[in-house]
Amino acid sequence: MANEIFDMKNYDSLRRKVNRANKAISRIERVYGEDSWGVNRLYNKLDNEVYKGITKSGRIRLNKSMSDVQLHAIEKMTNNFLEHKSTSTLKGIKNTIKEVKSSLKATLGDIGNEISDREINKLYDLVQDKDKRDTTESIGASTIWTTLVEAKDTFKSGIESSDDYINLVMKRTTAKLSEEDKDFLEEIYLKYFNKM
Repeated sequence: MANEIFDMKNYDSLRRKVNRANKAISRIERVYGEDSWGVNRLYNKLDNEVYKGITKSGRIRLNKSMSDVQLHAIEKMTNNFLEHKSTSTLKGIKNTIKEVKSSLKATLGDIGNEISDREINKLYDLVQDKDKRDTTESIGASTIWTTLVEAKDTFKSGIESSDDYINLVMKRTTAKLSEEDKDFLEEIYLKYFNKM
């Protein structure tokens, strides 16, 4: 696909999709802030030196002078974003949050009631990262989630640093954690607590 020439007959259609996606991003950010999982995934794919697909204001960038590689990437990622209603619409995000909250409440009991929608949104993004899926699956998303949620209350849990968090996760899982796994857990801990 990288070697294909973008058919400029499809440019107007792509422009309309990019406009729809940018409007969806605005709605999502108004309700859930800037750390929404579907939006973050889109940014991660397009915001690099090759594609240069995100504007300074955080919207999908599109113009006719872009290269074929850029246009194909924007087309692919925009389509992907719009097709996943659970991460690109307010209704889809609300339903996903409801499912995750229900799961956490079943595991955590009353502590599960204290989790905000923004926190659920952020947690979901952290553990659903495709690049980290092997780690998430070996440890267990629920172990990562519940330990983070309990870590909010440092007096109850005794978790005051990323090392404390990693040690607690290690006690709760039978998986052998590699250094890469530990780096991922530290990244989760720091992102979750520093951006609240």
